[in-house]
Amino acid sequence: MKKIVLSQDKVDKLVVVERSVARPTLFKVGINDVGFQVAADRKPIWQYSLWCRVLERAFCQKLKTDRPTYKDVTCCDEWLSFANFLGWCNKEVDYKGKPVGMALDKDIVVKGNKIYSPEACSFVPQDVNKLLTDSGATRGEWPVGVNINKEYGRYQARLRQHGCRTHLGYYDTPEEAFLAYKVAKEAQIRAVANQYKDVLKPAVYESLMNWEIEP
Repeated sequence: MKKIVLSQDKVDKLVVVERSVARPTLFKVGINDVGFQVAADRKPIWQYSLWCRVLERAFCQKLKTDRPTYKDVTCCDEWLSFANFLGWCNKEVDYKGKPVGMALDKDIVVKGNKIYSPEACSFVPQDVNKLLTDSGATRGEWPVGVNINKEYGRYQARLRQHGCRTHLGYYDTPEEAFLAYKVAKEAQIRAVANQYKDVLKPAVYESLMNWEIEP
């Protein structure tokens, strides 16, 4: 059966998503089961593009090899259906269309979460999403926020703010340097949470306000 064509605006306002019978095609697990075409104005609707990226992170073995941070990431069974994912997206953004400047986050409400699901995910500002990026794969043997300054033979704590690294001081031990970073980073997270309080879900805001940085 040929699928109907809807504009992006009409797709954004769908409360009940009409379904069609379909088989898994995207990464052999994703089911495009909506009763309309997933392209509008000659480009994919934003919900479909986002769904593809979620399933790519969850099931594309090449991506997992190239980017080890996605090694254990997966997706719940409910979101293997595009109709389910679309319905969640529209409800999450209050049927107002694509959330400009926002990113889909999976591990703020549930810290360390690896499963894309409606219970764990939320749209958050890009500034919030980038704030908690873990650089564990590149930082080496020292705790997060810490490196050794070979010239001085001491441990240095640094915090990234507004795209630049802020020097927090030199310390005799990595533990002391990490503590300085931890205090500064947790204060930064609370400040950013308060900055975006009006657009964050209560669960996201509460999690950020209680966030603890670990080595």
